[in-house]
Amino acid sequence: MRINQALSVSGILAAALLASFSASACDLKVEAAWIRTAPPAATTLAAYAVLKNTGSGTLKITEATAPTMQMAMLHETTLVNGVAQMRLLDSLSIPAGGELLLAPGGKHLMLMGMKSVPKQGDHVTIIFKDSEGCATSTEFSVQASPP
Repeated sequence: MRINQALSVSGILAAALLASFSASACDLKVEAAWIRTAPPAATTLAAYAVLKNTGSGTLKITEATAPTMQMAMLHETTLVNGVAQMRLLDSLSIPAGGELLLAPGGKHLMLMGMKSVPKQGDHVTIIFKDSEGCATSTEFSVQASPP
């Protein structure tokens, strides 16, 4: 009888652990992540990717960080009266099952305060955090053009 109770308790604990693990999986998937190669004296870099929401609800990206950079910011370039302007974004929203393109001339990440300028072929880790606190870490490849 005690063995059956112990097995039942073990099964319940295992199921609870598995449920909490799968519930905490982030809904963000990052693909085609790249950073444009910059000159050696560059002080800022731009990062691009395809952000996919694999979840069933709207995904709100509220923060981006890069351990090798002082700052990573969500930005958008828009044309105003024929002049390109960049503005800081508080967040990025991706509909359920949808995707958002971070691309030159549109939404992108600005990376500033780097310890050293990454060279072509290097990789930079960028971490996205959503409104639920879930963090998704991705390696961005430094290259001259999109993958």
